[in-house]
Amino acid sequence: MFRLVSGDDLKRMRLSCNRTTAEMAKKIGVTRQTYEKYESGTSQISLEDGLRLMIYCKIDVGPLLSHFAGLKKLFSQYKEFDDDQPNRYRASAKKNHLKPEKLEDL
Repeated sequence: MFRLVSGDDLKRMRLSCNRTTAEMAKKIGVTRQTYEKYESGTSQISLEDGLRLMIYCKIDVGPLLSHFAGLKKLFSQYKEFDDDQPNRYRASAKKNHLKPEKLEDL
């Protein structure tokens, strides 16, 4: 699983902006205990909440966002990558779609 920030990163971020675990938890709408699980590494914080806390603690997210833009550019070269058409290459819902319809087709 992709980790935007580790538990140690969250703790350093919280201490650098001089906040309590309760304040950080309130900012992302979780309980203090859940936030403490994020810091201890027991649970994983979502990408959205991680970014929200970075902005809350006034950490520059520009380099991170430019990295994501670079990844999108890199992956865009594969199979007509298009954000407007999700699941375009999903397997067919039709049963036995890989088997020939007639024995003559073999």
